[in-house]
Amino acid sequence: MRSECYGCKKSFSGKGLVVSINSEERTYCADCLWKLQKEYAQKKSCEECGHFDDESCGKRGKTLVPVKAGFNTYFVHAETCKDFSTDKKENAKKKNELTEEQKEAAALVKKLTEKGQTLTVYCCHCGAPQKIGAKAPETQNTCARCKGDLEVINLAKFIKQHQP
Repeated sequence: MRSECYGCKKSFSGKGLVVSINSEERTYCADCLWKLQKEYAQKKSCEECGHFDDESCGKRGKTLVPVKAGFNTYFVHAETCKDFSTDKKENAKKKNELTEEQKEAAALVKKLTEKGQTLTVYCCHCGAPQKIGAKAPETQNTCARCKGDLEVINLAKFIKQHQP
């Protein structure tokens, strides 16, 4: 099955990675998704706003439409919001808090390390092998060779598929 990347318009094999922007689903290749995630990570986020409350704006009372890129969700309405304020930080979500997938992946890597097992994951950008487990107890967020973002790989799912 061939797909076409919405960003670079190149054709590639496989399904591609689906991104939801303004309730419109688009298919991207791994390289374009990585660039898109970097772009959205630098934007002003509603999660930094004191009025942000559980995927809605407390000031306007509207449910916000998230941008879903890979495993990340961005609320970037703050870029154009005139009510953006960082005064009430107690309602804002903590950015440093790990997601459930990241917690699960860390626990599974720890289990692999304790068993002395190692799995090899290949970078979706350049194909370089990345070791996880006993030989590399720390999970890598970026590729050592191309510095590509490895968060597009669901490590928890990958480890579960390869455990006996």
